[in-house]
Amino acid sequence: MRGSADPEDGRERGTRSGFPFFWVLSGRKGHSLAELLAVLAMVAILSATVYPAVGGLLSSRAGTPQAARAEAKRAARWIERTLQVACLHRRALNFKYLSGYRDRIMILWFNPAEYDYYRTEGRCLVRYKSTSTQDRSYTPMWHTMTPAFTLSFHVPGPLKQKVAEIAVSGYCSVSLTEFFP
Repeated sequence: MRGSADPEDGRERGTRSGFPFFWVLSGRKGHSLAELLAVLAMVAILSATVYPAVGGLLSSRAGTPQAARAEAKRAARWIERTLQVACLHRRALNFKYLSGYRDRIMILWFNPAEYDYYRTEGRCLVRYKSTSTQDRSYTPMWHTMTPAFTLSFHVPGPLKQKVAEIAVSGYCSVSLTEFFP
């Protein structure tokens, strides 16, 4: 019979609803591990659904000085990581010279030969600044870069305003300089 009392525990059917993890016990002062995990899962799902929208807003500022400066910071970290990997794995590499304003930095690894790119995705333009037009070679034996070089980062557009520079010294020191109007 529906609605009749259960003889085992003296309560009516259907009084407790939901998962047993969320049943309220009298006199309880904290949350169970299952409740905390459920809340964390919900937060993770919500953040995963909101992230593409926020990422789209951030990429919409492409072509601004702020986006170009942020891209220069990311490029400086990428160059530092690349030089650390080359040192740890004892691999030589060349930073390939690309004339003019480009939207990427290109590296040729040796042994085995493979290319690696850092793409700016239109957020800024990169220009090599050096007196030499030869490729920049990293030698793992001495942890040196020959010759040293500078990359200048510019806002895309007709004016090509310079917003940052990355200087890579002969001893593989990477330094970032930002320019503000």
